[in-house]
Amino acid sequence: MNKPILIQRHSIRRLLTKKTLKSILDAANDAPLSAEGDLEFSRFQQFVIHKIFPGFTYQFCTTSKVELSDSGDISGLKTTNLNLPGDIVANYLMYADLDELSPLVYANPGRALNYTHVCRMERVKEHPFFINHCLKYGIHHAISVGYMHPGHENTFIAFDYMGDEHNKNWVPFSHVKVELASFPFALAWLYREGKFDQSMLEKFFLLLEGLTENKFLNLRKYINAPLQNYDQQADCLGIKASTLKEDIAITRNLTMEKLGLRINEKGNTPNRVLDQHFGFLQMLGDHTNELVKIDSTPKIGVLTQ
Repeated sequence: MNKPILIQRHSIRRLLTKKTLKSILDAANDAPLSAEGDLEFSRFQQFVIHKIFPGFTYQFCTTSKVELSDSGDISGLKTTNLNLPGDIVANYLMYADLDELSPLVYANPGRALNYTHVCRMERVKEHPFFINHCLKYGIHHAISVGYMHPGHENTFIAFDYMGDEHNKNWVPFSHVKVELASFPFALAWLYREGKFDQSMLEKFFLLLEGLTENKFLNLRKYINAPLQNYDQQADCLGIKASTLKEDIAITRNLTMEKLGLRINEKGNTPNRVLDQHFGFLQMLGDHTNELVKIDSTPKIGVLTQ
């Protein structure tokens, strides 16, 4: 295991410190609510992600709010394109029907995917969308992740992290880390859109504060699989049921302490009390599920506005 990957084992913990989360909130407030402000916040996001993931870089990023019709067609779209030229939108629209990745991303909220999920790695550079669109703008790598807006079924916020031909650090990088690291920023972008107020964002960040990657993943599974028992959940996570139950209980106690709530004096406060506080993790979905496959390609994509 090389040094950058070893350091990245603690990256999510570094992201979810009080100091870093406050810096995200401050940046979300400081950047003007304008196209220029959105670019400023996108640059800040790039800075933080580069800092917490030594050895992982991306040259371009698209942040999109996508509204889909029930049939999967775009009904509303707003994007911020970092380090990409203005004509990329028109070019994308010419070849949107070739884009197989974006529909897969929206069918699997919270899952970070790349083109190896739609074709073999050795065939990516032969893919028509790569040839007609990505190659023109120097995009040789892409990891995409989308989250559903709270209370919505067809509205997403998506991040598309893209690398140029010189970017050689993507192959060993864990896509799960992309899902977790992007999540606080998704919340911050939604806050900038007015989907919830500062007090709510501060509460979300308080609840996330101090989580390690494993605790975050265990909690993510617990919240998104309420119909499964501990044995079933733990089996999906590859851990013992007793380990999961103990870990969730620790998170419960810390959460109650953070929120100034009293634990039942008899010591039998149910772990499911977490549901009412961490319901926003449903945006992430269950990362242990099989990917939902799609049969068609709606005209949606990572490079539209």
